[in-house]
Amino acid sequence: MKTKIVSLSSLLLLSVSANAAEQEKNDVNVDTQTNTYHAQDVRNVQTKLEADYFTHDSFDGYAVGGEFGIGDKASVGVTYTALEYTWNDWRGNENSTDSDAIAVTGQYNINENIVIDALWNVSGDYDQLTFGANYVADASFGVWNLGANYSMGDLNDSADFEAGVLIPFGDFYYRGDFTYFLDSGYDTEFENKLGWTNGTVDINASYNMYEFDDSYVGIHLGFLF
Repeated sequence: MKTKIVSLSSLLLLSVSANAAEQEKNDVNVDTQTNTYHAQDVRNVQTKLEADYFTHDSFDGYAVGGEFGIGDKASVGVTYTALEYTWNDWRGNENSTDSDAIAVTGQYNINENIVIDALWNVSGDYDQLTFGANYVADASFGVWNLGANYSMGDLNDSADFEAGVLIPFGDFYYRGDFTYFLDSGYDTEFENKLGWTNGTVDINASYNMYEFDDSYVGIHLGFLF
């Protein structure tokens, strides 16, 4: 019977190789975790299907759409939005009118902190093109972002600034977004979302306030792939 002798140098080589393989595995896991963002994180570019319903004293509406993720840095999508406005004339008779739009969207994550996006209403009652950029960062409570947008088209040429926070607690979360408009018919919008997600399904209810006075509510359902 042959006796195999393993030298000390061989043991060291095996140990170093095993540690290197384990470190490479850990690095892959860290990269995977780094690029897996919360469903409501601005940086999330997962493929998804979404539906929204919202209601106000003077209008009801819905939106359906989807986004296709391109790697872990970009996405393109399309959304259809329909609104029905109702009001009473001076005689007290109820009147209504419809409005709709199809929008093409795109997003690109330059890095883990800088996100740029665009939205173009390509059909419907008006054409409007919007460009935006956000700085996004992780925090002890979750995620925060600061950004700006510029819009031009049939509605108006305007700019706005926005700030948002995402606070997860278990599978539940709160997301708040405040927008200050420079050239619109209203100055501010404050959106509050309370929802639940398991990474595949995303459900939330929202309460939006314009100038902390006028408001509307909505519900959201999304499926992420």
